[in-house]
Amino acid sequence: MRFETISTTPQSVPAATRTKYNIDKDAPGLLPLHEKFPQIVYTRSDPSYKGLSSTFNQAISVKPVAVIRASEEIHVADTIKIARKLNLPLGIRSGGSDLAGRNISRADNGIVLDLRGLNSVTIAEGKNCADVGGGILTGELAPILGDRGLFTPIGWHPMVGYVGWAMGGGYGMYASAYGLGVDQILAGRLVLADGSIIQVDENHNSELLWALRGAGNGIWGVVTQLTVKIYPQPKLLIGALKLEHRDWESALTEWSDNIEPNLPTEFAGDLYIRNPNPLNPEVCFYFAWCAKPGDDLTNGYRFLDKMKSLSGSLAGNVSEMDFASFVKAVPSSQPTPCYLRGVITKGLTRSVVSVLNRRYRNTKGVYMGSPSHFAHGLAIQANPKACFPLRYRHRLLPLICRHDNMMVSSEANDAAIDMAGGTVDELKATGDVFEGVAYGNLMPSIDTDVEATFGKETLQRLRQLKKTYDPDGFFSGGYPSL
Repeated sequence: MRFETISTTPQSVPAATRTKYNIDKDAPGLLPLHEKFPQIVYTRSDPSYKGLSSTFNQAISVKPVAVIRASEEIHVADTIKIARKLNLPLGIRSGGSDLAGRNISRADNGIVLDLRGLNSVTIAEGKNCADVGGGILTGELAPILGDRGLFTPIGWHPMVGYVGWAMGGGYGMYASAYGLGVDQILAGRLVLADGSIIQVDENHNSELLWALRGAGNGIWGVVTQLTVKIYPQPKLLIGALKLEHRDWESALTEWSDNIEPNLPTEFAGDLYIRNPNPLNPEVCFYFAWCAKPGDDLTNGYRFLDKMKSLSGSLAGNVSEMDFASFVKAVPSSQPTPCYLRGVITKGLTRSVVSVLNRRYRNTKGVYMGSPSHFAHGLAIQANPKACFPLRYRHRLLPLICRHDNMMVSSEANDAAIDMAGGTVDELKATGDVFEGVAYGNLMPSIDTDVEATFGKETLQRLRQLKKTYDPDGFFSGGYPSL
């Protein structure tokens, strides 16, 4: 029995306006789909097409034949069937914030299946789990739960698609206290390449449930729903503190030596290393302390004082807040062209600090941002029911580089590529990088050795499942590449 279903209002998008005549001219093969669901078929002549087909990373150019804005499971099934019939590549869009653009980039002259209309939430009677739509965004899910005194671990950015975030691993500001996003997944619903719909849980297709927990993004089928764990909302001490570049060497060395090796389970804050002002790079500490059930925030305030005692000046605001309010306060990132690289390190070691300090001294007009998470606590607790492999202490260091003139100047584009590539090379030279190991949600294929990441045995198991659930390889744009 279900307790409550909440339908959220998706991003405002007018219904498709094309007539049968327009579809016959733009994409005649889609006429059968248009006849059944005219409001969801956006071809190139539709006024909403440009906005719906745009990518978050504008360096990736995609011009699909049509965007299908699904709001029901049958829309997904029928779109897959017609794409296969027409031999058109299918790109799946949930939140659409994958900077590598693996899935959507294959839809050039194909079909983009936009899932953001699948964003309902159904809360179980016992309030211990919820069904969430395959296209729900973090910024939609958090307030629905928060308004009811409930919680589930999420990423910190409101525009991230929750389901893709969770299935890819699901790092974030609550992972050390509650586990990763993959650890919250209880069940799912998938539409396979033949258009059939299957239930995935401990009793049905359980091997595929194992695979969804870490390798679920766009390689088995289209996930239309996940069932995830939810919890009573914890007491949170949360906010952001900024450290200016002049203080990096002393403060981050102290962090490396004394704080990061001994991070409490309750603390899972992220770092954002960036240079919005090219002359004054900064480290933004996204502070998040999740009190254990029954505890107050006394220990959190003590840890905050410890962080504030780092050498230099930490400016910002940390306060008691619920997780939904924090997500609402995070500014939405705007689509922009960028170049993506990244590594996984053993931590923010002295050698890593030295490289970052040096590289940020002169970025030559290139913005370089690194949303960096350190995995510890429950995030690295072994989970044999999940294929996600990175269950040891490590730090993600994705590198997002862009230049204001990237789209019009080859020199500017090369500068962004050189900044990212040079930083990766210097980080690898420290010996503190797990070579070839990558996190697919934030790192590109150039930095990914799938076998080094997943291990030979897990990879063989995933490849065998691929033969079972997608033997023709129709879903070939996701991660990991099998």
